[in-house]
Amino acid sequence: MTIDEKCMAHARECGRLAGLTDDQGVRNQLIALARDWIIAARKEEDDDDSKVLVFPSAVERSRRHGLRMSLRHAGPRRLS
Repeated sequence: MTIDEKCMAHARECGRLAGLTDDQGVRNQLIALARDWIIAARKEEDDDDSKVLVFPSAVERSRRHGLRMSLRHAGPRRLS
């Protein structure tokens, strides 16, 4: 089994698990993870010499997390 086939197998498993949960947050995370695996599989197909898998949405999630952290620590604001 090639790397891209393994990535697609992981994506299918995430999708299967997402269909089994009643928790919307968990479902959203599993769907996002499935997308990451699909992106990784496509990256591997496009660049056969690459040994590094890139997960763009993981970077995006860390940026959003940083934004949430900065907003959380900003403190309350007064409305005029």
